[in-house]
Amino acid sequence: MFFDRPEPGTRTALVLIRIGKYPADEPEVVELYELSASAGLIVELHQNYRQAQINTATCIGTGKVSELTARLIGHKIELLILDYELSASQQRNLEKALKVRVMTRTELILQLFESRAQTREGKLQVELATLSHAQTRLVKGWSHLDRQKGGIGLRGAGETQLAIDRTLIQKRIRITKERIKRVQEQRTVQRQQRQRNKVPTVALVGYTNAGKSTLFNALTKSKVYTDDRLFATLDATVRKLDLLTSDNILLTDTVGFIRDLPFELVAAFRSTLEEVTLADLLVHVIDVSQPDRIETIHSVGNTLKEIGVEDTPIITVFNKVDTLSSTENYPKDGISVSAVQGTGLDALKSVILKRIQGIPRPYTVELQPQDGRIRSILYSMHAVKKESFQEDGGITMQLNLAPKQAADISEKYGLFLQG
Repeated sequence: MFFDRPEPGTRTALVLIRIGKYPADEPEVVELYELSASAGLIVELHQNYRQAQINTATCIGTGKVSELTARLIGHKIELLILDYELSASQQRNLEKALKVRVMTRTELILQLFESRAQTREGKLQVELATLSHAQTRLVKGWSHLDRQKGGIGLRGAGETQLAIDRTLIQKRIRITKERIKRVQEQRTVQRQQRQRNKVPTVALVGYTNAGKSTLFNALTKSKVYTDDRLFATLDATVRKLDLLTSDNILLTDTVGFIRDLPFELVAAFRSTLEEVTLADLLVHVIDVSQPDRIETIHSVGNTLKEIGVEDTPIITVFNKVDTLSSTENYPKDGISVSAVQGTGLDALKSVILKRIQGIPRPYTVELQPQDGRIRSILYSMHAVKKESFQEDGGITMQLNLAPKQAADISEKYGLFLQG
């Protein structure tokens, strides 16, 4: 969509821009490094800029452009990544001035997602996110053609091509959304089948590279792909939790979160994230070895709120405790595990089972006219969702009860509770 753009290479410079505050916190710098490394880039230098306001033409201003140009030449930089969302014109002007390819953090993440997606749904969602982002990069991409043609009452070739590009992208977005919708319908059928079978679901959530997939494999005895890179897993995977009991519980591995996840990605991956929104229980996996784990916890919490998850019960799990020295104290406010070594897994399974058994589930029961006392007890437990009366005086009641409550009531009063 832009012409004569410099070819990207692997020798990379990172630029972090902050308005009216210290340029960047250490965790933000580390995260951008990790994103770049995960994309196979070689970071040669990084620069922090603090600015009172953004320059409308180049974002960082002419003085900083001159300073940065000299540094890029000295380090033979081929790619510049900015931790700031540029407009299309700012990106083009920077590339023209610096003579290197300029990429934003969002574009870097999109590139990572594109290389990681494995399933059809994942690939379609990445394509939708990329197309949505591309819509904002069309401005003046063909402006060099405006000098070739035009006149009174006529539009320039550049403007015409811009309109064509916009139409093509919008058409492609519609097609991609339709394909995603069909995949979603298949996923919905599978999810409804699980719900009809009353199988409780647990979803692993957490910051990217916290070890969710490794923990998933350890808990389900699966062999889902794992790697010590950001966004190694993008696609939701569902397996049966490996328990020593007869209880059936499904565990879902989901895409990792990140600070300020770009809007396009949240929107595009909403169908995959539905596995999180509809789960009965969440297991928040935290990399205990990360010095900035408090910030990552907040980032995950913010993303959960953004996708509408606020009331689902959560178990906090501190993973990678095997990386801590013996002098360090393990966190006291969660379950400590090592997915690699398998320590703490039995305790985690026990807590998951206990929490699932305590989560209310829907049941239906038929009461006879003489069962008024039982009806009163159910109301006192706040378990009744709805009831309807039959012609013979019988009552059909829809209840919300924890499995243990249902078992106790069934045994005590000789009732058949249909779950």
